[in-house]
Amino acid sequence: MTRMLCDDTRWVCENHPDQPWTGNHACQCGGAGAPCPKCNKPGDGDIPQLPRGFRNMFEKRNRERR
Repeated sequence: MTRMLCDDTRWVCENHPDQPWTGNHACQCGGAGAPCPKCNKPGDGDIPQLPRGFRNMFEKRNRERR
């Protein structure tokens, strides 16, 4: 069954959260993506499921202050 809000992509347009961020019916405004509030809500301390093909450009590091 297709999720109507995100069109099974698990991401919606940040500016228009009633439209998918990617896919055939994606919003065309060019805004950033946001996790779908219906099907991609992470638990505490977790991150949302990332879009297919997502490549992280940054590395999270735990640094201690001296």
